[in-house]
Amino acid sequence: MGKELITTFKKYKESYENRLEEHKATYEDYDELHFINSELGFYQICHMTANVSEQRLIVNNKDYTEYEYRFINEIEYNDIYQIDSNINENYDIKELIKDESKWMTDGYNLEICEQLTTSFTKITEYLNIKKNKLTNNNEFPKVKFHGSPTEFIELIKALTENGNLKGIQKDNIEICSNFFDIEIKNPTKLISDINNTRNTGSETLFLDKLKKSLYTYIQQQNQKK
Repeated sequence: MGKELITTFKKYKESYENRLEEHKATYEDYDELHFINSELGFYQICHMTANVSEQRLIVNNKDYTEYEYRFINEIEYNDIYQIDSNINENYDIKELIKDESKWMTDGYNLEICEQLTTSFTKITEYLNIKKNKLTNNNEFPKVKFHGSPTEFIELIKALTENGNLKGIQKDNIEICSNFFDIEIKNPTKLISDINNTRNTGSETLFLDKLKKSLYTYIQQQNQKK
């Protein structure tokens, strides 16, 4: 089965987790790194196909001979001059960028080409960042969080609301959960559960435990003096 073609970075980022799970479901030994490499290959070809900087004149009139092969992308250049290349085209992209109404050209819509190459560049950059995090993961020691996902979310949410963690909450949860070696599958639901299912006075169960543990430690240390 061919990959679903997504042409905007926003939509790709939103669908990343679903695409990853679908990829891993196809074979038991596929992991996220295998998925990323597969996606990079796919979107690099998409980028090369859409990367048409100018249009090529196709009129064979002698007055236009000097321009005939001037406006071409890398793929067409290799075809015209019979250069061996491993570059493949994505035919869905070719259909998207065609505009046969354009006079005296090969029919590429340059505005669409620019939009697509911009999106594909962002997608491949996003994938490379993901890949670097995975491949460099072993360079950084992990600290195991011995607690429940709800307790972890309560802690990270408190640090975020207090201003100790800056940036986007979702990214903070992902980075911290990776460092503390705890899997957080649905942080939004966990936060919602904290907000909606706890009784008055029990909203901060884990933070209250931390406060009590620290207070007990301080009291014990003071008694030793």
